[in-house]
Amino acid sequence: MQTPTQNDINRIYAGFNRAYLSEPERYDFLNITQFCDTDNGVRLELNDDIARGYWELYRPNNKLLICLAEGLYHGEYHQTILPTQDIITLRFVLSGNYGLAFKKAAKLVIPQASASIMYIREEHSFDLSIDKGSHLSSVTLHMRPEFLYDSFDINRQKMPLHLQDVIFGRKSSKNLYNFPLSPGIMNTILDLLWMPYEGARRRLFTEAKSAELVCRLFQEIEDDFEAIPILATPANTRKKKILEAQRILVENYKSPPTINNLARQVGLNRSSLCAEFKEIFGITIFEFCQEFRMNKARELLLDRNLQISQVSALIGYEHATNFTVAFKKKFGFLPKAIRNH
Repeated sequence: MQTPTQNDINRIYAGFNRAYLSEPERYDFLNITQFCDTDNGVRLELNDDIARGYWELYRPNNKLLICLAEGLYHGEYHQTILPTQDIITLRFVLSGNYGLAFKKAAKLVIPQASASIMYIREEHSFDLSIDKGSHLSSVTLHMRPEFLYDSFDINRQKMPLHLQDVIFGRKSSKNLYNFPLSPGIMNTILDLLWMPYEGARRRLFTEAKSAELVCRLFQEIEDDFEAIPILATPANTRKKKILEAQRILVENYKSPPTINNLARQVGLNRSSLCAEFKEIFGITIFEFCQEFRMNKARELLLDRNLQISQVSALIGYEHATNFTVAFKKKFGFLPKAIRNH
């Protein structure tokens, strides 16, 4: 099989983004390699003044485009997206600060540790930005609406009306919906970004885990909708406070607040916060913080320009030895083993 070229990128993007034709410099990568065992996927290395990392683009069929992204952005990045057909985008952001700007509309921010659903109409362009200093880890699935509806048995009766408006494109003014990431979805994202496979196994694993992300997301949406049919119930109010607590922990993962301070910030008492956090996420607040920090460390260790002591400091450890012990306890191997992989 021949080495991929710019023409392969054009073919893989076809239908999902026509803007690359007018912005070829955005797609002038130093190194383009094959993603798997077919010519429907490419790996694009980023190594310039703006970013260092990679994108992986895979087109399993004409109705789906899978994008895996991992990288450190030294400068603010912008890219115009112009679909030539209606598409639905599911964006799973483990870390990094995304912004979306549509004409005559305020900039929309995609928070860290979130999943978002966006309906984009044919020929409606928007500008995607990644903030300077972001360490981006994300999985994005672009698909034709009918592919999502039919392949994943999407039932509008099992979701709130405002989400129906987004998924079925009923109101152009409502085209984006955000959710906090559950631990299960976080782990699936990491499985994709960290897959050890090549060739046919890489292709099959990517398709399977991408489908798992969609299944997990919509199962969580349906379970939540069935459990809390009335949005104004006290239970739903408490859940919103728990999700707010998760957001605070993610944004302050280097130095998370104490449980007492966190409880005051979200308006719950300590015991309710701890009990309901574990009920929703299946782990304690401490375990959530530790798991997020270790996963962040695993991402940062992929950057060979960072020393292990620097990674340790970046996630809030004063002493690298303490970080090494915590990392091995979580993953079963030392941080340096990642770089020997």
